[in-house]
Amino acid sequence: MNTLFCLVSRQAMANVIPVLMYKPNKVILFATPEEKNTANHLAKLFNSKNISVNRIDDLDAYDYLKFKDCILKEINKENGNPVLNVTGGTKLMALAAYEAFAEKDKHIIYCNTDRNQIIHLFPKLYTEKLILDLSIEDYLQSYGYKFVASRTKEVKKEYFDLFELIESKNLRRQFSEFLDDYRKATGTANPVKTYNYKRNKLFSIQKTASSVLLFVDKIKFIYEDEKFLKGDWLEYFMLYSLKKQNIKPEVGVKIVSDSNVENEIDIIFIKDYQLYLISCKSGKNTDPNKDIYEIETLRNIAGGTFGKAFLFTVKDLTDRMKQRAMDLKIETLTFERITHKEFS
Repeated sequence: MNTLFCLVSRQAMANVIPVLMYKPNKVILFATPEEKNTANHLAKLFNSKNISVNRIDDLDAYDYLKFKDCILKEINKENGNPVLNVTGGTKLMALAAYEAFAEKDKHIIYCNTDRNQIIHLFPKLYTEKLILDLSIEDYLQSYGYKFVASRTKEVKKEYFDLFELIESKNLRRQFSEFLDDYRKATGTANPVKTYNYKRNKLFSIQKTASSVLLFVDKIKFIYEDEKFLKGDWLEYFMLYSLKKQNIKPEVGVKIVSDSNVENEIDIIFIKDYQLYLISCKSGKNTDPNKDIYEIETLRNIAGGTFGKAFLFTVKDLTDRMKQRAMDLKIETLTFERITHKEFS
């Protein structure tokens, strides 16, 4: 494929996926003033892949004839056989571009991410399975974000060993109640060196000068500090669950926007060319209302409608909170009921 015509819209992945799949020599971006920033992000990403980018900016999305003439003019400049990706843009832009390409008997495609396929619309109707390499960095860059850090390499084997033990002995509820009680009973105003859980003798914690020792049914686990036990554990449990589903996520991710605004995401991964964002809330300094809106904001700025958002909590949300999450198209998961099949 020599040249791919792309109609820019807020949903950047509608153009990113076909471009990364076909790797054309050149991409022409057609953008309205409202979508100039998205076009900037796309151009930067495609250039980083050694794909030449031409820009046609400041187009009137609702001037059908003028936009059609613009497309025809660009088709006539091409020596080869350009292809139109009709997925993006406004409906009028898509219709005008389709008509122009059909008149010139040129190829037209549509990216259907719901079914993981490219639909070849013209001149012959057929489908093609999506096959491409799409990284988290590519995904975020197309929305104007840079992946700057994660804690994935800090994950320790001891975390997973603990979870395997908890799972094997069916201690999820008891374990979460123990850690919740420990967090509440041992704040900065009440530090302790030894904590024995009165409600369940299976669990206890001892602190030394250099580490924190967790005992579960007399089996010892050693941690460098309390952060894991006082909240971070839920993120790592989700990581543990995802690995059981052959998914390789990033945990504790920091992203920075073009305007230098920083955001943090607990868990992030790509599956079936969609971005998944998971916010994990163990109960420490958490407000369910705030958590729901935070993950919705992150989904919008980093994945648009191509992103999927989840809120993972230790305990069930109230019915009201569940409804609010549902209204925002955020799925909710709980520690006690997770099956390790949610993303398979």
